[in-house]
Amino acid sequence: MPGKGRKQKTAHVGPDQTPRSRDMDAHEESTDDEEDTSNRAVLAAITALKGEMAKMKDDICANVDRRIERVYNDLRQEITMANNSVQASIASIEANSQKLHDKAADMERAATAHSDSISQLEQQVASLNSDVATLKRKNEELEGNSRRNNIRITGICEGLGMTKPRDFIATLLKDALALNEHPMIDRAHRTLRQRPSPSEPPRPFVIRIHHYHVLEEILRKTATIKNLQYQGKTIRIFPDYPPTVVKRRALFNRARQVLRNQPDVRYGLLYPARLLVTHNGSQLSFADPQKAEEYAERLTGSARPQMVEAM
Repeated sequence: MPGKGRKQKTAHVGPDQTPRSRDMDAHEESTDDEEDTSNRAVLAAITALKGEMAKMKDDICANVDRRIERVYNDLRQEITMANNSVQASIASIEANSQKLHDKAADMERAATAHSDSISQLEQQVASLNSDVATLKRKNEELEGNSRRNNIRITGICEGLGMTKPRDFIATLLKDALALNEHPMIDRAHRTLRQRPSPSEPPRPFVIRIHHYHVLEEILRKTATIKNLQYQGKTIRIFPDYPPTVVKRRALFNRARQVLRNQPDVRYGLLYPARLLVTHNGSQLSFADPQKAEEYAERLTGSARPQMVEAM
């Protein structure tokens, strides 16, 4: 195989060539042979290097492929495991969600049923409250009617009137109020509580007068006497109202106290608890203690009026 750039020379030697020329031609041929051998060796080395590089390339590619495949398999396995875990979690969440949905539906149905029951109960409670209010009002009226002929007397020393309380009270009323005759008394007794100590006020007497007109006369005369005395002790006589009525009437104490200082004013408490006020010819009635106080405060400033206690 001729070398690159090799000079092509003829092997014919003419008769006119000198020995020196012949030597030079032989030397050139030898040099060309050496160059050709060297080129072949380089080509062989290049070929071998190419083979080694191709082998290295194949090895690298194979190694890379193996690594890629291993990584791919690992990733695929992890993704599969993660997907399975996610699917299991989703299934659990869906199951829990369904349970919660069912519970919410049950709670909604129960709430609806309870709401209906509560509405019914509210209606029943409102009806019962109305019935209780009616019964309380009727009970108060019945108790008031049962006490209609009753009076109370406070200030009578303990120990007096223990043997014959009716006769004792009849004599007391006749003497203290200057009655024409002894009033007829059905019952007379002290309030039913423990006997007080000497330092405590005595228990009141509760008396039932047989005739209502006699009771009216007793209360009328009591109202005209400012300081009622019996055996040197101050006593007080007033109607025997039910406790609920007494509390309602007590709410007007402030208004009555203010009205005592007003000129040309007459006032009285009507049964069960209504303040009647007369001022300068006009008459007003108050069932609300607060409104009565506001009206009384507008009249502040003068002499004490005459008081008339109405039944």
